[in-house]
Amino acid sequence: MKKQFQNWTLFFLVGIIAIIAGLIASVVLMTGSSAEDGLFGMYILFSLIPILLVIIIDRILVWKFGNKIVNKVQFAILLFIILLWMVRFVLNLFL
Repeated sequence: MKKQFQNWTLFFLVGIIAIIAGLIASVVLMTGSSAEDGLFGMYILFSLIPILLVIIIDRILVWKFGNKIVNKVQFAILLFIILLWMVRFVLNLFL
């Protein structure tokens, strides 16, 4: 049981949280009375497929390379995305 909690990565945790939140939101929307809400709930369900693929790829990479290396790469990807958001924010201020 102790080894299970050592192999968690950033994308795995965020992916699991996104899947749980997406399932709850889609069920709530699809049980609503309007057709638009039902369609949006289905759209959310279909958007969970790429998240599931990222989780599967993450598990394969952890199995192959180890937890520490995969976490370093994932944090580097996250920092790069944050840097791009900051650059876009600064450009929106001046343009």
